[in-house]
Amino acid sequence: MINLEAVTKIYPNPELGRSIVALSGCDLDVKSGSFVSIIGPSGAGKSTLMRMISGLEQPTSGKVNVLSQDIDLMSKKELYNFRLQKIGFLNQIPHYNLFPDLTVERNLMVPTRLIGRSLEESKKQVDEILEKMEIKHLSLRRAKQLSMGESMRVSLAISLVNSPPILLADEPTGQLDKKNSKIILDLLKKINQEEKTTVIVVSHDPIYFSVVSESFLIFNGRLGAIYAQEDLPEVSEKDKPLTSEMFVSHIDSFSYLFLPNQIKDLLSLKKKVKFIVDHTTKKIYLENPESPESFEVKEISQIEIPKYQPRKRNKSEISILECKDLTKFYYSPSKELILQNIDFQLYPGELVFLIGPSGTGKTTLLNLISGIDLDFTGYINILGEEIRPSNLSLIEKLRSQSVYYSSQYINLYPSMNLIENINYFSTNKKEEHQNFYSLNYLLQYLSLDDIKNQLVENYSQGEKKRASILLGLLLSPKIMLIDEPTANLDELNKRKIINLLAEYVMSTNASVLAVTHDLVSIIPNSRIIEIENNRITKDLIATHKYCAKLKEQYLSKKIVNI
Repeated sequence: MINLEAVTKIYPNPELGRSIVALSGCDLDVKSGSFVSIIGPSGAGKSTLMRMISGLEQPTSGKVNVLSQDIDLMSKKELYNFRLQKIGFLNQIPHYNLFPDLTVERNLMVPTRLIGRSLEESKKQVDEILEKMEIKHLSLRRAKQLSMGESMRVSLAISLVNSPPILLADEPTGQLDKKNSKIILDLLKKINQEEKTTVIVVSHDPIYFSVVSESFLIFNGRLGAIYAQEDLPEVSEKDKPLTSEMFVSHIDSFSYLFLPNQIKDLLSLKKKVKFIVDHTTKKIYLENPESPESFEVKEISQIEIPKYQPRKRNKSEISILECKDLTKFYYSPSKELILQNIDFQLYPGELVFLIGPSGTGKTTLLNLISGIDLDFTGYINILGEEIRPSNLSLIEKLRSQSVYYSSQYINLYPSMNLIENINYFSTNKKEEHQNFYSLNYLLQYLSLDDIKNQLVENYSQGEKKRASILLGLLLSPKIMLIDEPTANLDELNKRKIINLLAEYVMSTNASVLAVTHDLVSIIPNSRIIEIENNRITKDLIATHKYCAKLKEQYLSKKIVNI
C-alpha cells in the first residue's frame, strides 16, 4: 500500500553554509486498510514524511511507492491528479483546508468539481458526506464562523468527499477539547472500519497508541521503532513502583538499530557499546565497556510541573485588562450568540488559562481583546485605553508595543527566516526597551538555533509554534495572548514553553492569558477562567490537587517511552 525505502530529504541552506537533514534513510511500510500513527518529538521529520507520502515533497534519495505507483518518479501533473483522487489530507490547522468566506457546502463542492463532477453529482456527493460527518446543520455557515471543533470536522469531510483510499491526518486532535477529540477519533475509526480507508495519523497524543494497529516512532529522520498493540504496557497503578520497562527498536534497511535514549542514559553510553552472547542460555547482553559500574535502576520520569508563585496583589491595584458586559454575535446565516456578558479583569503578574469546550468563544475572546475583531458590544479596556472601532491607531500602537498575540495560525511571515521576523517585529519597540530573555538563550532552549536562518514556511507546526512564542518573549509585552501554547508539541517542549511563560510572568510583572485544551499543562497557583455556554462559569486558582488529578487522568492512558 505505502512503502518508503531508505528515504532521505535534505534542504540546502546556503546562508548557514550547510544543509538541513529532515529525513535520513527512513523506512515505512503501511498495509492497505490499516489505521496507524506516526509519533516522535518535534522536528523529528513526521510532517516531512507525510508530505513525502502525498507527493508534496520529492525525496533527495530513496524510493516512495504509494498504491503500487512510484510517485517519486511522477511528473507534476501526474502528482496533482494522484493527490486529488487518491489522497485526503487533514491539516492540523483545519482552516488551511477551507475558504473562509465560502459556506461549508460550497467548500465541500470545490474538490468534487476539480475532478470533473457535474454540479448535480457534486451536490449529491456533498449531501452524503454532510450526513456521514453529522454536520448537515453547518452547511450554510461560512467557514470563518466555525469553531475549531467544527472546522476540524468540516476539514475532515473535505478530505474525504472524493472517497480517497488514503487519509493523512496531521495532529487532528491537537487543538481540540476532550469531547471534540473523541468525535474526530470516532469518525477516523468509522472511516477506517466501514470504508476500509487507510488512515495515517501524526500526533503527540498518547491516546493513539491505544486505538491504532501500529505506531511508528520517528527519531532524527529515521524510523526508530514500531509498536503493535501487544507491545504496549499499561502505566503502573498509582503509588505502585514500576519494576520493569520494555523498549521496542526497529532495524532499518541499512541494518541500523535504534537505541532508545533511556537505555543510552541508563548505561551512560558514549561512543562504544559491547554485546555479549551467552550460547548456553541463548541470551545476548548489552554492556558499557567504559564504565560498567554506572548501571543503575532509575525511576521512570513523568510529566514535571514547573513551579509558579504569583505575586501578592494590592487591593487598590489597577487592572491592565478589563472586559465588561462583553457580547458577541455572528449574523450569518442567522443571528448566533458567541459570547454573552463576559466580565473579568487581568492584573499585572498573572498567568491565566482560559479553558472550556470547543465552540464556546475562547478564541473569539482573544480576537476581541487584541482588536482583530471589533464587532462587539460591551467594554474592553487595555492599559487604561478603551478598545473601540473608531480608534484603530490606538489598537495598532497597543499591538506593536504592549500586547502580543500568538494565534493558532502563527503570526510570522513565512517568506522570511526567524531572525528576519524578529528584526522586523522589533522595529517599533522603544529604544529603551530591554529583553528579559536573550535571543541566544531562547534559540538554544527551544531548539531553534539550527533553523533560525531557514524560511519559516519550511518549519514544522511545532517549530512555528515555538518560534511564535519566542518572538513574543523577545518583544517583552505587558500582556501576552496565546491561543493553544502547547498544541502539537511533544511533552518536553510543552514543559519548556510553560516554564518560560511562568518565569516571564513572575520576573517581569507582565501577564499571560492563554487559551488551552491541554489541561495537563495547567500548573498549580495559576488562574483558571472557564467559559461554557458562552459565559464565564468559573474563575478560580488551580490547586495542586486539581493539577495532580489532571495529570493522573492523562497518565492513565497506554503510553510508550519515547
